[in-house]
Amino acid sequence: MNKKSVWFGLTIAALASLSAAAPLNVTLKGNLHNLYSDLTLPATSDDGAKLTWESSDPTFLTHSGEIAARLVNQKKTVTLTAKSGNDSKAFEVTLHEYEPYTNYLFIYFPANNNENIYYAISKDGYNFTAMNGGNRVIAADSVSIKKGLRDPHILRAPDGMFYMVHTDMKSAEGWSSNRGMVLMKSKDLIHWTHSTVHFPDKYKGKNFANVTRVWAPETIWDKDYENTDGTKGRLMIYFSLLTNDGTIPYDKVYYLYANDDFTDVIGEPTYFFDRGSATIDMDIVYNENDSLYHAFFKNEGEGGICKTTAKKLTAPKGQEGSQWSKPSGTLQQTKEAVEGAGVFKLINQDSWILMYDCYNNGHYQFTSSQDLSTFKFVQDTKTAGAFTPRHGTVMPITAVETAALLKAFPTSDFDGETIKEPAELGKTADGETIVEPCARTAVIPYVKIHNGEWSESTDLTVNIGDSLVIGPHPWDGKVWSWSGPKDFKANTREVKFTNMDWTYSGYYNVVYTNETGCKTTTKFKVVVDDPSHPFVEPKDTVKVDTAQTDTSTIAIKNITRNSFVTNLSIKRVMYYNTNGKLLPGKPQQAGVYIRKELMDNGLVKMTVIRSGKYMKN
Repeated sequence: MNKKSVWFGLTIAALASLSAAAPLNVTLKGNLHNLYSDLTLPATSDDGAKLTWESSDPTFLTHSGEIAARLVNQKKTVTLTAKSGNDSKAFEVTLHEYEPYTNYLFIYFPANNNENIYYAISKDGYNFTAMNGGNRVIAADSVSIKKGLRDPHILRAPDGMFYMVHTDMKSAEGWSSNRGMVLMKSKDLIHWTHSTVHFPDKYKGKNFANVTRVWAPETIWDKDYENTDGTKGRLMIYFSLLTNDGTIPYDKVYYLYANDDFTDVIGEPTYFFDRGSATIDMDIVYNENDSLYHAFFKNEGEGGICKTTAKKLTAPKGQEGSQWSKPSGTLQQTKEAVEGAGVFKLINQDSWILMYDCYNNGHYQFTSSQDLSTFKFVQDTKTAGAFTPRHGTVMPITAVETAALLKAFPTSDFDGETIKEPAELGKTADGETIVEPCARTAVIPYVKIHNGEWSESTDLTVNIGDSLVIGPHPWDGKVWSWSGPKDFKANTREVKFTNMDWTYSGYYNVVYTNETGCKTTTKFKVVVDDPSHPFVEPKDTVKVDTAQTDTSTIAIKNITRNSFVTNLSIKRVMYYNTNGKLLPGKPQQAGVYIRKELMDNGLVKMTVIRSGKYMKN
């Protein structure tokens, strides 16, 4: 071979290699490292190439980008690959874990002349009922030096224990009478151990002994703290300090770390943050979406709640406070005087609540945010009667914890409602629990034709000129979204039609979104009986075949059987072995399996597959 042919051969090989390695130009929108909701997968690349998609684990994330299942209390990472010819591009997608909580617990003190600890409970995170008949659950005179507990903050730590810190103060002695804080620990939210940190004794001979305020302490888990045994992670306690010796001339935020059993603190306070003048009531949360710590605080000068952010909780020695960003403007959605910001994430939702005490106006105000930067007013919750919270915090609790609290602190005026939990689908090989992506709310299809009575039906035939009312339940203020023939759209629960003709015939779809953001879709088939314009079934309607349904008992937890489902689309298909273990896909070997079909309205159909039959997708 001559030099020219060798050069030509190498060039062809090099070009082929470059072509094979060419990256696929495609972008995927969504928070891929903490995914809460289904992805919309593009059909073409950014430069127009037709795409197909493949999931590495369709049990959790389907090939079309829908979240099919979640792990309880643990994230799940799946690779989603876009393909076009020989080119491909892989995206690592991490699904947000299912949070096994059903209610919200509000911990607070009620008044300056009643500095004890109270509980309130809620299903939605906005409307709370005082527990224990409106009586205290922790008596201040039994745990604090000053016989007063203010500004309670509670945290569920990685060890599963609950930690609560308080301002040890009685306001009747003046706003500069506080000398320390109270530390409390519990495994059940009912029985607490306690200890006090009294700065004049703890730091005798040092400037920290001269404190006049150790205000509004809070805890947060510092995952980067290095322990002496080489492990990482420890509870940080942060608070506002003021001394009377001029060394801390205005309220500044400092921090300490708790000892192993949460009975004392380690070392001396370290400077954390201030805005150049009095800075109090700091509340810090970590947002997985942007990987930032968001610290909310009261800005006395601007009269409201401001915020600063940091990538890490602490700064290197000698650079204390440098980790924080420039503070934001005020974030509250009112011109009223506010304090005591409390921030918490809604259960299983990519949404946050910022609440604060409108202390001169008799209510708490609740706002919501998707990004912890822009907040929208939701409601003012009146503080009256048994529910008069001052500077408290809200934490999610489980159904078991809810039941135990209601038993220990009877709450007769609470209806006992909890956020519904999704059905369990099975276990992983490691024994981790797999659940449906969310807990759908059953929609009851109430309808009324002309002047008739209300009935439950999704298959309706009406006469020409009739009226029709569709008013499904539940009867609440959650989100309803309708679509149907003649470009019909509505966002009300109840919809009405009058003087109907054949053009009203067709399927009316309603999507109900409950308090966790979980959607339930229901279809209403409406046929106007007009012989000259007979109804024609749409081509995309699927009628489920039940001919091979086996009547034997199937021992899979939380799965219901529907003997016959008609005119519903199959949203998802899953397969199990006879022991109830969820399989990664359609079984390829002959044997006995269980096929579970999820319909688009939340109904379920079970089929026993024998000898590999009935294996269509």
